Amino acid sequence: MKVIAVIPARYNSTRIKNKPLIQINGEPLIKLTYTSILKSELFDKIYITTDSIKIKNLVQSFGAECMMTSETPKNGTERCAEMIKKLTPELRDNDLIVNIQCDEPFIAKKDLIKIINLFQEKITIGTLISELEDREISDKSVVKTIIDNKNYAIDFSRNSTFLDKNLTIHKHIGVYAYTKKVLLKIAKSKVTEREINESLEQLRWIKHNYQIKCGLIDNNLISINTENDLKKVQKKNS
Repeated sequence: MKVIAVIPARYNSTRIKNKPLIQINGEPLIKLTYTSILKSELFDKIYITTDSIKIKNLVQSFGAECMMTSETPKNGTERCAEMIKKLTPELRDNDLIVNIQCDEPFIAKKDLIKIINLFQEKITIGTLISELEDREISDKSVVKTIIDNKNYAIDFSRNSTFLDKNLTIHKHIGVYAYTKKVLLKIAKSKVTEREINESLEQLRWIKHNYQIKCGLIDNNLISINTENDLKKVQKKNS
């Protein structure tokens, strides 16, 4: 089984303009995320996929492999699927695709090992969660999830008041894994209203009865979703 990392990088991101290109400590976000994944040495191949020639040119300048996709994909998984279709002759149905959102520059090797190891069981989709800090409960840029006693996701939301108060709420980390076969299936599934309202692609999968296994990591990663997240990183490194 091959293990492939894909970083989808959309130019017109909604919360931060041109997010993959923003500078953090003098380096573009997309490069920081790619470097973290490269250092892990866990993957047979690492691809960045984008709809922007500007991002592609930057990516090629630091030696990463980039494949262009259209502007059609509605989310990172659909963008991954469009790219993976181009590699169909090279990949088998059971090869593992790990989709790391470009706003996860602090993803560590141990985190990536955690999501890959979820597939030692026979699961359909994997993702990562961490403990939720008090300050993050009301932050709608932080996606929350609740899980059952076997660590399968029950629900996701940006608003914690929508989640069952009787269950522990965790922070969701922007990393997904699926086999090539499952990826191509879920990318074609019908869009749901709640997915659109919350801008959370994983709500579609739950609605269509796909189970999502969650791996709990022990570090609370700062994802770069808002200008406030940038300030957190700058403060941390000052």
